[in-house]
Amino acid sequence: MNGTNVDYYVSGFDTAGKRVGSLICDFDPNKNAEKLAALKEKAKSLFSDAAVVDVVSAADYNKYLTGEYVRGVDGQLTAYVAPEPTAEEKTAAEKASLAAEYASNKADMLNALQVAQLAGNTNAVANIQQDYKDMTEAYKAAVEGVTAK
Repeated sequence: MNGTNVDYYVSGFDTAGKRVGSLICDFDPNKNAEKLAALKEKAKSLFSDAAVVDVVSAADYNKYLTGEYVRGVDGQLTAYVAPEPTAEEKTAAEKASLAAEYASNKADMLNALQVAQLAGNTNAVANIQQDYKDMTEAYKAAVEGVTAK
């Protein structure tokens, strides 16, 4: 079952093979070259990101919709394989992880500091303040140590 009442679509695909848009093809593309050419031109004008505009079956169209499939370099439906993250993306992710950990630790220290201040425990306040300074220095060093891999 196609889940659609048409047999064909004219779809645009970007350079990575991802579908960027589709138009219903309510006729048999194998039997009407003029209508097909006009529909492809319309698709090209509508889907500016499309590197390729092609006819796809309704069954393939449904697979493209899931995002799990793309148009392969050979023009055939192929399973999508996510690209490896770039060195910059890996670096950004590592820095974001460090920042999240720092923010969480900072919030915990703030709570502990408030409790110590309310209790009038000056030794605990001084220790927490020193721990915060040490943590901030360690965080800065860790962020500076993150390099593109």
